[in-house]
Amino acid sequence: MNKKIILSIVLLCVCMGFCGCSLMEPVSDKDMDAIAAYSAKMVAKYNTKQKDGVVYIDDSDELKSIAKEQEKEKAKANTTNSTNSSKSSNSTTGNTTQTTPPVALGAALGISGVDFAFQGVEVKDRYTTNVYDMSPNPGNKFLVMKFKATNTSGQDANIDILSLSPKFKATINGSANANNDLTLMPEDLATFKGTLKANESRDLIILFQFKDADLSNIQGTSLKCTVNGSTNDIIL
Repeated sequence: MNKKIILSIVLLCVCMGFCGCSLMEPVSDKDMDAIAAYSAKMVAKYNTKQKDGVVYIDDSDELKSIAKEQEKEKAKANTTNSTNSSKSSNSTTGNTTQTTPPVALGAALGISGVDFAFQGVEVKDRYTTNVYDMSPNPGNKFLVMKFKATNTSGQDANIDILSLSPKFKATINGSANANNDLTLMPEDLATFKGTLKANESRDLIILFQFKDADLSNIQGTSLKCTVNGSTNDIIL
């Protein structure tokens, strides 16, 4: 407490005590210092909110409030940074197109030592062999994709494509699509099962049905092969 304030209080009390009496004797500076020191000691003794002569202010609640505000600001900043980072990541991902390069048909089928060379396509109103005579659905024609399978392993190769149950999809001019027709013809690549001796070749085909208009002007063809849920573009 301010020394001058304490001294003023003491003097006021003394004056009130001697009110109506004759004037007080002059008080020296030394006596005033002693009175002020004594008064300060007594005030400190009975002031429960004062510790070691210094007024103690409990600011724990205020500090907690400030700490909470700081934590909120920090959490808000972290959330903003995380959101911006996520947007940036999504933007980068959205602008990146992942493509799988086409593979050889033998690789897509999981057959090694056998080369399946593409021999081109042919459009037919009917597909006829010595045993089979097949007609497409009304308004359709057959697109015949031709391959030559050659055993390049140097030894006999047992081939069982039938057990793989592959699915083929052909695309004409980048827009018209058709799935292959399954047959039991010996030359049907999708159901072929047999043995090729070393360096032996076999002509195989895959049949597709397309609308007449789709096959009227073929500018390009592509092929996809799906085996065990995995789809690959095939090199033609």
